[in-house]
Amino acid sequence: MSIIDSDEDAAAEKTHNDPVSVVACRHHQSLLDAGALQDAIFNSANFFSIATDPNGAIQFFNVGAARMLGYSAAEVLNKITPADISDPQEVMQRAAQLSIELDMPITAGFEALVFKASRNIEDIYALTYIRKDGSRFPAMVTVTALRDDQDAIIGYLLIGSDNTAHKPTDQASTDDDALQRAIYNSANFSSIATDANGVIQIFNVGAQRMLGYTAAEVVNRITPADISDPQEVVLRAASLSVELNTPIAPGFEALVFKASRGIEDIYALTYIRKDGSRFPAIVSVTALRDEREAIIGYLLIGTDNTTRSQIENERTRIAQRLADMQFYTRSLIESSPDALVAINPYGIITDLNKQMEMLTGCTRDELIGAAFKLFFTDPSRAEIGINLVLKEHKVIDFELTVRSRKGKETMVSYNASTYYNRDRRLEGVFVAARDITEHKLAEQQLRLALHDKLTGLQNRQLFIDRLLQSMAASQRTGMYGAMMFLDMDHFKPLNDTHGHDFGDLLLIEVAHRLKKCVREMDDVGRFGGDEFVVMISSLNINLTASVLQAGVIAEKISSTLAEPYILSIMQNGSPAKTVEHRCTVSIGVTLFLGHKASQDEIIKQADTAMYQAKEAGRNRVHFYESQAMPSKLE
Repeated sequence: MSIIDSDEDAAAEKTHNDPVSVVACRHHQSLLDAGALQDAIFNSANFFSIATDPNGAIQFFNVGAARMLGYSAAEVLNKITPADISDPQEVMQRAAQLSIELDMPITAGFEALVFKASRNIEDIYALTYIRKDGSRFPAMVTVTALRDDQDAIIGYLLIGSDNTAHKPTDQASTDDDALQRAIYNSANFSSIATDANGVIQIFNVGAQRMLGYTAAEVVNRITPADISDPQEVVLRAASLSVELNTPIAPGFEALVFKASRGIEDIYALTYIRKDGSRFPAIVSVTALRDEREAIIGYLLIGTDNTTRSQIENERTRIAQRLADMQFYTRSLIESSPDALVAINPYGIITDLNKQMEMLTGCTRDELIGAAFKLFFTDPSRAEIGINLVLKEHKVIDFELTVRSRKGKETMVSYNASTYYNRDRRLEGVFVAARDITEHKLAEQQLRLALHDKLTGLQNRQLFIDRLLQSMAASQRTGMYGAMMFLDMDHFKPLNDTHGHDFGDLLLIEVAHRLKKCVREMDDVGRFGGDEFVVMISSLNINLTASVLQAGVIAEKISSTLAEPYILSIMQNGSPAKTVEHRCTVSIGVTLFLGHKASQDEIIKQADTAMYQAKEAGRNRVHFYESQAMPSKLE
């Protein structure tokens, strides 16, 4: 959709002032209500369905939404966004959490509610809505981005249900009504409660209706895994084993493992009815605990997801109708916090907003007709970005640096997509650029705080943090890790003879060689001076085999660092002085398994072994005295 079509602007203006146009728009809305949104769920009072334009303005507000929120459709259409009827504190918290999770600034407001969906990330979340009368209710919301034939976002669909019944009550924590009897007796949800081993104890009306079994046929006889697709259960076990880095057996354990660890778990699963037929379900799992926090059972609440599959087919028709509605107006464009630019296929700016003027320090008249690439510090990269959009139809998080007329440089991340006219012919590229200067500076400062300034290796703080992570992984997998402490032999004479500049060059080269000696998953750090550390993760579950592996790596490091160094001080692009230097290294090695020793003890053991290598004559590898050592390393 072009943001520069003057005919469309005029049409939009006419719509606001011409009663005939208003009637036409209302007629168009009625077609949407009667046609594309006729699906049972959309018209159901049990779920709210809210469709918006790309900027969040509500375009469709179903019966369920009107019932739950107390507004009529006329009171919200084209007037507010879903963020305006959401708890503002929760919206701010969600924006802050997403900013951390996705490592990019997310604005509190409608953007926070749909950001994941806009990036094709599945998003189901809990949120408190505020009714017209000021009362509140908790909801579970599923968000979907609606796209046109070119995969450009033309709106969003929010489908949710009142989650009040899922909130725990005092009654639920003190007696047998702990399993929320009202929900269990509902025919709209399958509620299955098990004991700690997975044997079904409660099988509600909804479960009986959906699965075709009576409670007597399943209670104290089977587990939920017995009525689930066995292939999906096997795949879920394998997927969780990889995700959580721990072996998970196929069966009931795979269905409740996350919940047993206190991790929120909502997943899709195919259930098998008594008659052998199948249906897709969305299942929420909760671990039930006693007063001492011991698990006494599990609660699986599910809904038949068949209708959602039908909605997926309906979504295409909804998207097509939404695409015919012109959402981009000048007021929305100008209110955007991002710099918005329209470019023709030849890279020439055809339209823009005030943010682009502020970013470049140029007026609208100066920008329109100019080449887009000329406003960046690297014009060739900017051109590459536009060509990439034309080829792939969209680009996400493409980073460039804008240079203003006064020389100010601003780092931006832009998302861009191609846009087309009504005849589906390419009009150009639409770009939304966001200032990420502060984010990049903070990222750089964090990196400097955690890395050695001379070599770029991990500093002590970051290395110890990585060691703690490796110890935790070792605890889970039962595999040994190795910590190595390295000290260059006779380093001081180089500084004394040729100066600290040559000493620094040697340390930089040592760091470079060390990184080549280990795997990408391993860690290399510098603790200061000529002291280096190396951590090797995931060796072997057998101590002897792990010692042999660590010994081979240590010998490789020793021989690599013993090769001659050619060190040159550069001046005006040419070597002013060159020194050939040879040195060796003394290496202390200790192995660790889980948390049997603290991180301080592990570092101390490796340091002690290194000094033992020094005392034994230098230029050798020495294992901590309590561990076996291969004879070839003696």
